[in-house]
Amino acid sequence: MDRFLTLTVFTTVVEKGSFVRAAESLDLSPAAVTEHVQALERRLKSKLLHRTTRRLSLTEEGAAYFEQCRRILAQME
Repeated sequence: MDRFLTLTVFTTVVEKGSFVRAAESLDLSPAAVTEHVQALERRLKSKLLHRTTRRLSLTEEGAAYFEQCRRILAQME
């Protein structure tokens, strides 16, 4: 998977608060968004998001990683 896209997907999920809204924003399927986040969590060997049917929230590791992603993406722009 493209690591830049994966960072973008993760950041968008957090900002939108939803896998479905992130998928719509990025013109991806919700399944593709889920795959990107799961691949990222496997690669980092850390859970980044707490997921329920109604809500997403960042884990402590997820919050730290989200801040790093935002800085990286801002620098790349």
